[in-house]
Amino acid sequence: MIIEITLLIAAGLGNVAWDVTGRRVSARRRRRARRSRRTCALPVPAVNEHGDPLAELADFAPAEFVELTRRTAEELDRVADHFDLVVLRAEAGESLVGDIVYVGAQTPRTRGKESLDAWLAAVDSLPVGLADRLREAGLPDQALREILLRERERSRWPHADTASDVLEQTANEFEHAYSLLGGFLRTLGDARRDPYR
Repeated sequence: MIIEITLLIAAGLGNVAWDVTGRRVSARRRRRARRSRRTCALPVPAVNEHGDPLAELADFAPAEFVELTRRTAEELDRVADHFDLVVLRAEAGESLVGDIVYVGAQTPRTRGKESLDAWLAAVDSLPVGLADRLREAGLPDQALREILLRERERSRWPHADTASDVLEQTANEFEHAYSLLGGFLRTLGDARRDPYR
């Protein structure tokens, strides 16, 4: 019995050491690869433009809503970054004794769902005419509602916080949500610059 406890403690310490070093390096590599596959990103100022490229969108949407959309996209980006490490921990937990690996999927999943909830509540509070006009410009509220619904369902599955394949699906959903919001903001920014609008 003492030998088993000693081995579990040694394995746990080894896992913690690997989590602080090698697994985080691998997570950064996954993040760089994931970000390189993105087809759209948040708008940045042009070379001859100073300041925020989304600051002058008052004729499209309220500034608070645009800012909330940006903050939500940035938070979803951080959540997806966190899931790069979470998925690696889950894979380690599946190959080792599961009790010695802390996966930690609850916190980023909750942050992602809360961010989407807050953004969708803001969409619901928009005036009907404005919401319809923003939908014509690509407002992804319906797609994000579906993502949130799937994620709520998925979080009820057995082993939703430890199974690497389930966590990979969650990571992909939050990455997709980020892409939808980033594409929407980019569309709004491009529409502002369109002289034929």
